[in-house]
Amino acid sequence: MSVPTAPVLDQVHRALRQELLRLAQQEEDIAAREAQPVHYWEAMPVTVAIHRQCAAALRAAADELLTASQTQRSHG
Repeated sequence: MSVPTAPVLDQVHRALRQELLRLAQQEEDIAAREAQPVHYWEAMPVTVAIHRQCAAALRAAADELLTASQTQRSHG
């Protein structure tokens, strides 16, 4: 079995990071849609906070991937 080369890994990392960021944006969009009909004096549905937390976790994973990719390049 062959080991992927650095350019191939960079492409995979970039594609995975883009997908994570796309999913994060999707979670933010869902949260916004759920929050939109709520009046300011009403409690926000708990699902809004959950979608926003998911989005934050996805962005953090994308950032970790970017950091890992940069570290790998500097050591490779």
